[in-house]
Amino acid sequence: MPAIRTALLAGVVLLLAACSSTPIVDHPAIRQQIIESALGQLGRPYRYGGSDPSGFDCSGLVQYAYSEAGLLAPRDTRSQREAGTPVAFDDAQPGDLLFYRFEHGGGLHVGLYIGDGRMIHAPASGRTVSLVEVAAPVWKRRYLETIRLLR
Repeated sequence: MPAIRTALLAGVVLLLAACSSTPIVDHPAIRQQIIESALGQLGRPYRYGGSDPSGFDCSGLVQYAYSEAGLLAPRDTRSQREAGTPVAFDDAQPGDLLFYRFEHGGGLHVGLYIGDGRMIHAPASGRTVSLVEVAAPVWKRRYLETIRLLR
């Protein structure tokens, strides 16, 4: 029953947002829908350039989770980072994006913060969409910033 209530509330928020010229309003029901969409992809394979349940790369997972909540998010990590507003990590909320840089490979990596110090992400070739603790040393030393796409 809570999932139905969340979906109905999210629908009302989206409908109201569609009727205005302002950006979609940040709302807990929207954040919940983004997280539930992402969590539904746990265990899916990593696929470079992937943005659907047949396989995801990191930014594809973010774009997919947002689209399942009825929101448009850019496709690549650089555009996702530039599209949002930086917030302090301590102010991160579920649905915010966490960006990391890895020395080898040289690119940006993005994960979706789900709350309680965890994120969901599509890590790398040969692995699957998974949950990680952002306080783990591997993530702490590579952290760049937190970005909020919702306004």
